Amino acid sequence: MCAEHSDFGDIVENEAQRVSADVRAIIEGRAIIEQTKGMLMLVYGIDDAAAFQMLRQQSQQHNIKLRLIAEQIRGDLVELCTAQPPLRQRNATNVLLTAHHRIAAAAARLTDGESKVRAG
Repeated sequence: MCAEHSDFGDIVENEAQRVSADVRAIIEGRAIIEQTKGMLMLVYGIDDAAAFQMLRQQSQQHNIKLRLIAEQIRGDLVELCTAQPPLRQRNATNVLLTAHHRIAAAAARLTDGESKVRAG
């Protein structure tokens, strides 16, 4: 009887490890897709739905899994961005180092009772 419990315990443990590995793979794949969507949003000035549509279209058109397309595009975009970094980095650094000013201005507008949306 103890051997049966031991075998059952091994089966449960193996299944738990398999499920855990599957969940990790799903999360990692989703992260790759989300990162690639973000890159496409930045490059093309589109929203997340449009970026996902671009990935999905490439996946379906070429019959390649979405995650694989996203992984390839992400790698290619990173390589492309590192090929000519000075101006891009200078602009990005400026955005990074001055974000707090833009947040402070937005916070001040909200506390002054101004609308969250600026008049066009």
